[in-house]
Amino acid sequence: MSTEYENTLFSMAGKVVVIVGGLGQIGINTVAIMLEAGAKVAVVDIISRQDYDLPESMAGYSDKKMLAFFKTDITNESQVRRAAELVVRLFGSIDVLINHGHYKGDPLQLRPHSPFFAPVEDYPFEIWKETIDVNLNGLFLVSKIFGKLMVEQKRGVIINTSSTYGIVSARQTIYGDSGINSPISYAATKAAILNFSRYLATHWAGYNIRVNTISPGGVRNANQSDEFVEKYSDMTPLNRMAAPTEYQGALLFLASDASSYMTGANLVVDGGWTAW
Repeated sequence: MSTEYENTLFSMAGKVVVIVGGLGQIGINTVAIMLEAGAKVAVVDIISRQDYDLPESMAGYSDKKMLAFFKTDITNESQVRRAAELVVRLFGSIDVLINHGHYKGDPLQLRPHSPFFAPVEDYPFEIWKETIDVNLNGLFLVSKIFGKLMVEQKRGVIINTSSTYGIVSARQTIYGDSGINSPISYAATKAAILNFSRYLATHWAGYNIRVNTISPGGVRNANQSDEFVEKYSDMTPLNRMAAPTEYQGALLFLASDASSYMTGANLVVDGGWTAW
């Protein structure tokens, strides 16, 4: 299937890309760019394909056997193993693993004022444990199981997703009474992902596996108040939040041969948020 990326460093033709959390806001746009670049894509998500309104533009890729969905709880080791087996059975190999999966309460939508967004002094221990279970234990299981296949084939690329709030502390003043903030569980796990990625990068380099992290900034969505968007934008050098499509280029760069000498790094794409 010919694409505009054909015969460039950004071509993903012949590659199999597994996207964990591929039905999230950034995830679905990652699916789109990998398909556009010629990859076959396996989406691994807690959300069922039947519960998600897939863009019409992706329907043709399913028909061409370039796109498949695997409903999986990444905190369940047997389910992750089963997903890996099915991906290999369908596509033959795994070239790229992109980990977008993370816990924010309701997997289908952001819910302001939910327990996930509670202040530290009132933070439910159960929510803390569930966030760690998805963001770290799930990441470990996915990386271990899919990574072992990469070790056996002696090649692969892994991209893990951190956040600006894995680098710096959240600015509580921008949230007001919106019912949304960046809670302690999110910040702690996103910071841990950075060194988790460095560990894999150094330990699997000998198997020709590259591991990098992307740290996105804030993404505009319908649940954000105008006040929050204005305050966030005022604290961002580019003076705005990101559109959901604005991480596609960075992710394609990390997944493709364009970043062939890059491993153990953290690519910050935040409109300058962490620059001051």
